[in-house]
Amino acid sequence: MGEITTSTIPQRTYTHVRDRRAQTLLARLRIGHTYLTQKYLLTRAPQPYCDDCLVPLTVLHLLVECPSLTDLRHLYRCRGRDSGVYYISKVLGPERLAQGHDVFRFLGEAGLLPML
Repeated sequence: MGEITTSTIPQRTYTHVRDRRAQTLLARLRIGHTYLTQKYLLTRAPQPYCDDCLVPLTVLHLLVECPSLTDLRHLYRCRGRDSGVYYISKVLGPERLAQGHDVFRFLGEAGLLPML
């Protein structure tokens, strides 16, 4: 969460997002605990790995690091000042979320939204 915002004011609700399910998903993405990436803790299954990169599956990897999703990141302009560098603060930061919720379109097109 410290990579996303430096504010000490808790942001438990996102007033610009009206759907409660979407608010919950945003909160879970921001703290890095989604069903897709953390269900192994509940089911005692092996930790999931990215099929393309063979690294542990995390929110940071899905939204920022995975090379197979680079084209989608570029499409939804989730990068920082450098054209090829992506930041979690740009993807899930409050200024990015207020501009039309591109993160939902990114996750939906990547096929990840139903699994989160």
